[in-house]
Amino acid sequence: MTKDQGPRTNTRTWLLIGLGFIVFWVLYLALLGPRRPALLENSGMSRPAEYAWSLFDLDDQPVRFSRFRGKPVFLNIWATWCGPCVREMPSIARLAADSRLQGKGIEFVCVATDDSSDAVRRFIEGRSWSMTFLRAEKLPSVFLTEGIPATFVIAPDGRIAAAEVGSAQWDTPEVVRFLEKIAGTLPLAR
Repeated sequence: MTKDQGPRTNTRTWLLIGLGFIVFWVLYLALLGPRRPALLENSGMSRPAEYAWSLFDLDDQPVRFSRFRGKPVFLNIWATWCGPCVREMPSIARLAADSRLQGKGIEFVCVATDDSSDAVRRFIEGRSWSMTFLRAEKLPSVFLTEGIPATFVIAPDGRIAAAEVGSAQWDTPEVVRFLEKIAGTLPLAR
C-alpha cells in the first residue's frame, strides 16, 4: 500500500459513513420524526367527550374537566418521561400563542400522566406557555389510546371532532384553520 492510497481510502470511508448517516436521518424523519397531524382526515368523529373527569392542577388541587364544557378544547395527553411528547410540546405552545386563535375561546389543556406534579412543574418551569397544565391519575375510556402523546380536539357541542395519536407538528396553517372552524369562526366545509 502506497502513501497515496491511505488518505484516499480514509476519505472514501468517511464519505460512506456520512452518506449512511444521511440515509438514516431521512428514514428516521420519514418514519418517526414530527409529522403534520391528520386532524382533517380524522374530522367528523361523533364520539362524545367525557366531562365527568377529575384531574389535578400542579398544586395537586382537584380540577373538574367539566369546567371546559361548551368551549372548543385542544386536549393533549402526555408525560414528561415520553420523548415524543416532550418534542411536540413547543409546537403546541406556538399554536396556543398563535395570534389567529387569540380571542376565539379555544382552551389548550395538556394533561400529564406522570405519577406526581413535581416532574410537570419542573418541566414547565421558566417557560411562559399559555396552556393549562393538569395531571390525571387515570383516563376516561374515550381518551384511552394505544400510546402517547394523544391529542383530541373537542368541539363546543361536546363531541370529539378529531383525534391524533403520536407526535405531530401542531403549529401549521392547516391546524389553525381547523381550530378556527371548530371554534365557529370559520364555516365547516361540507
